[in-house]
Amino acid sequence: MGKQPRAWIVDFDSDAVIDFEDVKSRGDRRAVFNVVQKLKDLGPDLPSPHMKSLKGEANLFELRPKQGACEARPIYARFGGRFVVLAVAAKKKDFDRAVGAANDRLGRHG
Repeated sequence: MGKQPRAWIVDFDSDAVIDFEDVKSRGDRRAVFNVVQKLKDLGPDLPSPHMKSLKGEANLFELRPKQGACEARPIYARFGGRFVVLAVAAKKKDFDRAVGAANDRLGRHG
């Protein structure tokens, strides 16, 4: 028997859950769940284009559903052996607001 692969923990900040409600398209919602599952499966080994580190934000990363073809962008950080989705930008126009919110919420975790 081979070694069982490690499953990473991915939590959602309670306010990120509220952000996620702004993602109206069922396809986009499914795409977000799929990329979160990839993060659970691969953790820090999740490759681009499924994730990207944010320039100027040392601890923040964005998930890129549908390899970037979906507008919704969960913003997350790693805390040891787990990840926390801190904010969700439902549309491109919401991205800067989501990054600011993620920075504000960083202190709640860790």
